[in-house]
Amino acid sequence: MTCAEFLARYTDHRDGLIGAPREARRFARHVATCPTCRRYDAALHDGVVALQALERREPDAAFRQRLARRLAAERARAARPFSPRRPAVAAALLVAAAIGLLVWESARRAPSVSSVPPLPPVPFPKPVAQAGPPFVSFQDPRTGVVSGNPHPYGTAFVEPASARR
Repeated sequence: MTCAEFLARYTDHRDGLIGAPREARRFARHVATCPTCRRYDAALHDGVVALQALERREPDAAFRQRLARRLAAERARAARPFSPRRPAVAAALLVAAAIGLLVWESARRAPSVSSVPPLPPVPFPKPVAQAGPPFVSFQDPRTGVVSGNPHPYGTAFVEPASARR
Protein backbone atom coordinates (compact mmCIF):
# COMPACT_ATOMS: atom_id res chain seq x y z
CA MET A 1 0.00 0.00 0.00
CA THR A 2 1.29 3.46 -0.83
CA CYS A 3 1.04 6.49 1.44
CA ALA A 4 -1.36 8.17 -1.02
CA GLU A 5 -3.70 5.16 -0.93
CA PHE A 6 -3.41 5.01 2.87
CA LEU A 7 -4.37 8.69 3.23
CA ALA A 8 -7.17 8.44 0.68
CA ARG A 9 -8.81 5.47 2.45
CA TYR A 10 -7.81 6.20 6.05
CA THR A 11 -11.14 7.67 7.19
CA ASP A 12 -13.02 4.62 5.90
CA HIS A 13 -10.56 2.37 7.77
CA ARG A 14 -10.80 4.46 10.96
CA ASP A 15 -14.62 4.47 10.83
CA GLY A 16 -14.71 0.69 10.38
CA LEU A 17 -16.19 0.81 6.88
CA ILE A 18 -13.49 -1.46 5.45
CA GLY A 19 -14.40 -4.84 6.90
CA ALA A 20 -12.30 -7.14 4.73
CA PRO A 21 -9.57 -8.78 6.86
CA ARG A 22 -7.10 -8.59 3.98
CA GLU A 23 -7.52 -4.80 3.74
CA ALA A 24 -7.20 -4.39 7.52
CA ARG A 25 -3.91 -6.34 7.37
CA ARG A 26 -2.69 -4.07 4.55
CA PHE A 27 -3.43 -0.98 6.67
CA ALA A 28 -1.71 -2.51 9.73
CA ARG A 29 1.31 -3.55 7.66
CA HIS A 30 1.64 -0.05 6.17
CA VAL A 31 1.38 1.64 9.59
CA ALA A 32 4.06 -0.73 10.90
CA THR A 33 6.48 0.05 8.06
CA CYS A 34 5.87 3.77 7.34
CA PRO A 35 6.88 6.25 10.07
CA THR A 36 5.00 9.18 8.47
CA CYS A 37 1.69 7.32 8.29
CA ARG A 38 2.31 5.89 11.80
CA ARG A 39 2.59 9.47 13.18
CA TYR A 40 -0.57 10.46 11.25
CA ASP A 41 -2.48 7.48 12.68
CA ALA A 42 -1.23 8.20 16.22
CA ALA A 43 -2.21 11.89 16.02
CA LEU A 44 -5.71 11.09 14.80
CA HIS A 45 -6.11 8.31 17.37
CA ASP A 46 -5.11 10.70 20.18
CA GLY A 47 -7.57 13.32 18.88
CA VAL A 48 -10.46 10.84 18.77
CA VAL A 49 -9.67 9.62 22.29
CA ALA A 50 -9.56 13.22 23.58
CA LEU A 51 -12.93 14.05 21.97
CA GLN A 52 -14.53 10.91 23.39
CA ALA A 53 -13.25 11.79 26.88
CA LEU A 54 -15.15 15.09 26.93
CA GLU A 55 -18.40 15.20 28.87
CA ARG A 56 -21.57 15.34 26.84
CA ARG A 57 -23.34 18.69 27.04
CA GLU A 58 -27.04 18.96 26.51
CA PRO A 59 -28.46 22.19 25.10
CA ASP A 60 -30.52 24.29 27.50
CA ALA A 61 -34.30 24.56 27.30
CA ALA A 62 -34.28 28.04 25.71
CA PHE A 63 -32.17 26.78 22.81
CA ARG A 64 -34.50 23.83 22.28
CA GLN A 65 -37.53 26.16 22.23
CA ARG A 66 -35.89 28.51 19.68
CA LEU A 67 -34.94 25.54 17.53
CA ALA A 68 -38.46 24.10 17.71
CA ARG A 69 -39.95 27.48 16.65
CA ARG A 70 -37.56 27.80 13.73
CA LEU A 71 -38.25 24.24 12.58
CA ALA A 72 -42.02 24.80 12.83
CA ALA A 73 -41.74 28.01 10.80
CA GLU A 74 -39.67 26.22 8.16
CA ARG A 75 -42.16 23.34 7.96
CA ALA A 76 -45.05 25.81 7.62
CA ARG A 77 -43.24 27.67 4.85
CA ALA A 78 -42.50 24.41 3.03
CA ALA A 79 -46.11 23.22 3.44
CA ARG A 80 -47.57 26.35 1.82
CA PRO A 81 -49.06 25.59 -1.57
CA PHE A 82 -47.15 26.79 -4.57
CA SER A 83 -48.56 30.01 -5.94
CA PRO A 84 -48.58 30.25 -9.74
CA ARG A 85 -48.51 34.05 -9.41
CA ARG A 86 -44.90 34.11 -8.20
CA PRO A 87 -43.30 33.15 -11.54
CA ALA A 88 -45.67 35.49 -13.39
CA VAL A 89 -44.73 38.40 -11.14
CA ALA A 90 -41.04 37.59 -11.53
CA ALA A 91 -41.38 37.43 -15.32
CA ALA A 92 -43.27 40.75 -15.40
CA LEU A 93 -40.58 42.41 -13.29
CA LEU A 94 -37.89 41.03 -15.58
CA VAL A 95 -39.65 42.34 -18.70
CA ALA A 96 -40.19 45.74 -17.06
CA ALA A 97 -36.51 45.94 -16.12
CA ALA A 98 -35.46 44.99 -19.67
CA ILE A 99 -37.73 47.63 -21.20
CA GLY A 100 -36.47 50.24 -18.74
CA LEU A 101 -32.87 49.40 -19.57
CA LEU A 102 -33.60 49.56 -23.30
CA VAL A 103 -35.27 52.99 -23.00
CA TRP A 104 -32.46 54.29 -20.81
CA GLU A 105 -29.76 53.10 -23.24
CA SER A 106 -31.55 54.55 -26.28
CA ALA A 107 -32.04 57.91 -24.55
CA ARG A 108 -28.46 58.00 -23.37
CA ARG A 109 -26.98 57.24 -26.77
CA ALA A 110 -29.25 58.72 -29.46
CA PRO A 111 -27.82 58.06 -32.95
CA SER A 112 -27.03 61.02 -35.18
CA VAL A 113 -28.65 60.56 -38.58
CA SER A 114 -27.00 63.57 -40.22
CA SER A 115 -23.47 62.24 -39.63
CA VAL A 116 -23.93 59.23 -41.93
CA PRO A 117 -23.14 60.06 -45.59
CA PRO A 118 -25.71 58.87 -48.11
CA LEU A 119 -24.80 56.14 -50.58
CA PRO A 120 -24.23 57.17 -54.20
CA PRO A 121 -27.10 56.42 -56.56
CA VAL A 122 -26.72 53.23 -58.57
CA PRO A 123 -28.36 53.03 -62.01
CA PHE A 124 -30.18 49.87 -62.84
CA PRO A 125 -28.63 47.71 -65.57
CA LYS A 126 -29.98 48.14 -69.06
CA PRO A 127 -32.75 45.67 -69.73
CA VAL A 128 -32.14 43.24 -72.54
CA ALA A 129 -35.16 42.23 -74.57
CA GLN A 130 -34.19 39.26 -76.67
CA ALA A 131 -35.76 36.01 -77.52
CA GLY A 132 -33.86 33.05 -76.18
CA PRO A 133 -32.42 31.96 -72.86
CA PRO A 134 -32.01 34.67 -70.24
CA PHE A 135 -28.61 36.23 -69.80
CA VAL A 136 -27.28 36.91 -66.33
CA SER A 137 -24.43 39.36 -65.89
CA PHE A 138 -22.30 39.55 -62.78
CA GLN A 139 -20.80 42.89 -63.78
CA ASP A 140 -21.17 45.69 -61.24
CA PRO A 141 -23.52 48.29 -62.77
CA ARG A 142 -21.46 51.10 -61.18
CA THR A 143 -18.40 50.28 -63.32
CA GLY A 144 -18.00 51.57 -66.83
CA VAL A 145 -17.81 49.37 -69.90
CA VAL A 146 -14.42 49.15 -71.60
CA SER A 147 -14.64 51.19 -74.79
CA GLY A 148 -14.04 49.40 -78.03
CA ASN A 149 -15.30 46.05 -76.78
CA PRO A 150 -17.96 44.74 -79.17
CA HIS A 151 -19.19 42.38 -76.46
CA PRO A 152 -19.46 44.56 -73.33
CA TYR A 153 -20.74 41.80 -71.08
CA GLY A 154 -18.16 39.20 -72.08
CA THR A 155 -20.56 37.14 -74.18
CA ALA A 156 -18.32 36.65 -77.21
CA PHE A 157 -17.86 33.11 -78.40
CA VAL A 158 -14.17 32.36 -78.83
CA GLU A 159 -13.34 29.53 -81.16
CA PRO A 160 -10.12 27.66 -80.28
CA ALA A 161 -7.31 27.80 -82.85
CA SER A 162 -7.26 24.01 -83.12
CA ALA A 163 -10.84 24.04 -84.42
CA ARG A 164 -9.88 25.93 -87.62
CA ARG A 165 -9.30 23.89 -90.74
